Amino acid sequence: TYLAQSAWLEHIPFAFWLVDTLRPRNIVELGTHYGSSYFSFCQAVSKLDLETCCFAVDTWGGDEHAGLYGEEVYRPVSEYNQQHYSGFSTLIRSTFDQALEHFSQGSIDLLHIDGLHTFEAVRHDFESWLPKLSERAVVIMHDTNVRERGFGVFQLLDELKRQYPHFEFAHGHGLGIVGVGCEQSPELNNLYKISENARVTKQVQDIFCRLGKSCSESWENSQLKRQLSTQQDDIQAERQLLVEQQALERGRLAERITAQHN
Repeated sequence: TYLAQSAWLEHIPFAFWLVDTLRPRNIVELGTHYGSSYFSFCQAVSKLDLETCCFAVDTWGGDEHAGLYGEEVYRPVSEYNQQHYSGFSTLIRSTFDQALEHFSQGSIDLLHIDGLHTFEAVRHDFESWLPKLSERAVVIMHDTNVRERGFGVFQLLDELKRQYPHFEFAHGHGLGIVGVGCEQSPELNNLYKISENARVTKQVQDIFCRLGKSCSESWENSQLKRQLSTQQDDIQAERQLLVEQQALERGRLAERITAQHN
């Protein structure tokens, strides 16, 4: 129900599957921006009627990868959260490190890391939040398939693959799923085991890629409709202006004819 400009739109179907499978007590997102990923978690929680608390941590000031922004981004996100999910969702406007004190050890079942994407930054985020993760915790990291502009999420994922069960999607700039907790659900363990079979891995990736494309295409269609509506309004305004100009011209001609006749 919430679509905003983001490569994360292509991972919304998997977000729904993950929330349904994990049934987390607490979801924490580090880096929310326009809210495409966060509100997909919230909608899943609401639709499934779960007793889950959701927390979005962001300064809403931007960084070198997302660009700089401010109230024009935060305000609509805050308003949408208040209107739809205020019963279980909280926006924490702070740095990731400052927000650590608000969470107890072992309390987070699902952590989404999507802040500054340098290797040093994402590694720091993972390590600093690791003590807050529960025994069945899952960590997902966006942009694992980006290798430009100093992005280093793929490097951290490569390191974590040696230690934890995992799965990765290549579409939508890439999404890494890491089973950090020692008590993973049977469904998630099945997903991790798929990584050992290249053929089945591609089948699962293709399914979620196709589902995700429908979300991004829905957003693109909404943008096209908005542009079309704007263009129609512009055309109508131009027509109205033309009618008024023609009326004025007819008035001036009538005055000239009358003057010449006199």
